[in-house]
Amino acid sequence: MPHRRWLASVMVMVCVTVSAASSVARADNNQSDASVEVAAATPTATSPQLTWSMDSLLPPTTGTVRLPTTKANTLGFTLDIELVQQPLAGSVPVNIVARSTSTFAADRRLTLRFRSDPEGQMPPTNGLLVDVPLLLPQGATTARVTRYLPKFSAGYQYRIAVYEQGRPLEDCVAKIGSFDTDVYRNEQRLNWLLITDTDDVDYTKLPDLRPLMLRDSRFATSSFRNSIGAPRDDPRFYESAFRNGPDAVAGQSELPTDWRGYQHFDLIIFDPSAAQAAIENGNFKAIQQWVLNGGSIALYDSESEQSFVDMLSLTADRPKSLSLNALSREQMFNENILKPVDEGWNQKIWLRPLGAGIVFGLQKLNDGEFPSSRHWWIVEHTLGHRVSPMLRRGVDPILGDRRFSRWLIPGVAQPPVYTFMTLLGLFVILVGPVAYRSTAKRGRTYLMFLIAPVLAIVTTALMFTYGILSDGFGTSARVRQMTWVDGASGNAGERVQSTYFAGLRPTEGLSFAGDAEVMRYTDGSDGSWEELAERSPAILGNVRVEAQQQIFDSAFLPSRQQRQFIVHQPRENIGNLSIETQKADPLAPTATITNRFDFALRDCIIRDADGDYWFAEFVPGNSEAIPCDTIERSTSSKIIGDLYNRHRPMEQTIYRSQQRSYRRMTRDLMVNISDQIQHQSMSQSEVLSGSFESWLNQRMQLEGEIPHYHFVAVSDVSSDVVLVSGTELVDSVRYVFGTLK
Repeated sequence: MPHRRWLASVMVMVCVTVSAASSVARADNNQSDASVEVAAATPTATSPQLTWSMDSLLPPTTGTVRLPTTKANTLGFTLDIELVQQPLAGSVPVNIVARSTSTFAADRRLTLRFRSDPEGQMPPTNGLLVDVPLLLPQGATTARVTRYLPKFSAGYQYRIAVYEQGRPLEDCVAKIGSFDTDVYRNEQRLNWLLITDTDDVDYTKLPDLRPLMLRDSRFATSSFRNSIGAPRDDPRFYESAFRNGPDAVAGQSELPTDWRGYQHFDLIIFDPSAAQAAIENGNFKAIQQWVLNGGSIALYDSESEQSFVDMLSLTADRPKSLSLNALSREQMFNENILKPVDEGWNQKIWLRPLGAGIVFGLQKLNDGEFPSSRHWWIVEHTLGHRVSPMLRRGVDPILGDRRFSRWLIPGVAQPPVYTFMTLLGLFVILVGPVAYRSTAKRGRTYLMFLIAPVLAIVTTALMFTYGILSDGFGTSARVRQMTWVDGASGNAGERVQSTYFAGLRPTEGLSFAGDAEVMRYTDGSDGSWEELAERSPAILGNVRVEAQQQIFDSAFLPSRQQRQFIVHQPRENIGNLSIETQKADPLAPTATITNRFDFALRDCIIRDADGDYWFAEFVPGNSEAIPCDTIERSTSSKIIGDLYNRHRPMEQTIYRSQQRSYRRMTRDLMVNISDQIQHQSMSQSEVLSGSFESWLNQRMQLEGEIPHYHFVAVSDVSSDVVLVSGTELVDSVRYVFGTLK
């Protein structure tokens, strides 16, 4: 405990490496480009090897742990386990390889249990038990799988155990990971990944990355500038630096095919040849999903703005460049940021929002050099809050905060004050004027010693019963689903904020999509960072991670409490919206809408390429040529504002409680991180609710307008984001917005 007190008080966590049980060479890592389970092929005499598939892990990674830990192996197989060094809360990618000593004589079903190590994660009260099922099919010799472990704490150390038929296997217990809980360092700096056009990285052929590396305090010294040469001159230094993180370089064969594999980075960098390679081999799909959900990419060496747009299939009708107006609207920087951009830099850097993220295009330099430090300075400061994964998501699963109360289910898990006051009033009347006078007339006032306690018990029972019955025994939810659509591809990123209340906790638990990143959101009342560091370890619950779903057990939704979750997930081929206009007669323009979504849209507002607004009250799903009306700018502004305010997250004061002032104690990590990032980037804006919610608030409430070639509408909440069957939705909404096709 003394080391926790010291770490918590200084608030800068030191990485204390905990050695893994044993390390072996990383093997068979790039056999397949799929990260989810596939059906086992029928074993044959010629090809029994590949039964499952394993995805790539981006560096930095831990050493591989091999089980069983003894030389004598009586289990008939070995397990190799490796995970990504992920000090932040979020998703931890893990690779598991099972190899039979001969062939599996029969199907064997294993469960690998990852238990948060209280000595390796902060706070120790946020522990999880994560079970990963693994099937070893009969006749196969190898099984591989990649899974993403949810994590609501800082640090990434686990205790691993292996179970078969509910029984732990001997000599299959180990530790893996390290104790790195420096939340501030990882949330405030720009962590980048450079992708090459070759399958594997040739460090001698890397561009001169020193302008990019000089941003980092580790390298921003005169000794580094003078002693370290370009990659072709000192490839070993660069290989060591990038394999140990936090920045990294990866080849095409090392790229994950799950968007969550990029979550510990803030910016992906590549040139046109690397981008083209990723598009052709299918790796760009996960990158695009990551950007739609808040990530950012930079394409350098672009020949022109048009080639940059064409290369990444971006919508053409977006801000044409990183102009003063576009930059100020995007991040509202002060003149210290705008001045260098105004000095011709807006002709060298192009900006396109893509979903909740940003895409940068950097013009090719005449001498073919890597972009300068000033290029990367502008990119980093334009990103603003996006350099922090916590601020991008808009949720802190570690401490939580009072913003939790903005999206509660009204009227449940709250005391019915007026009903209780009525019952107490009746009690007073019955005990006083009624019972006392009645007994006094009969000369039996001594009966009051019996009547008063009985009436008190009855009143208490009535209050308790009413409180239970008024909330009911079923499950209710309030869902805020935000789907951000890229019209060019028909893909989308999605944020779902959902609050649940169960009269009786559901025995089946909560089921999330297999490719979703799940965060719990609490009200921040458990204590400060420093206080939680002193408490005894605790496990929040058990999570079962499978290919198609993640099942959180009923401990995450106890009876008669409101629990909230934030989910980010991709939506592939969701559809798009397009508009056809006829403006030959300026006095009577007409337009029709084509809706390629499977669901209907309501209160649909469209702004075309010319900046004109159109409105349709109802657009059926999978419909064509639906007429819409032209509306004036003043009318559109009112409709847009009302559409947001109708479902605006409002803080419920009933969940407020007086808090004492704690000097030097951290009670809101997001505010602290945001303040520091604003200071570093000299930004005047504060984003605490995530990139999705920030777009809605900025465009719809504050500005009352949407960009050219964009749309916004509302729809019914999709059934696949409702976590418990039979849930009653209360005051829920789905915003669908983005670019047109």
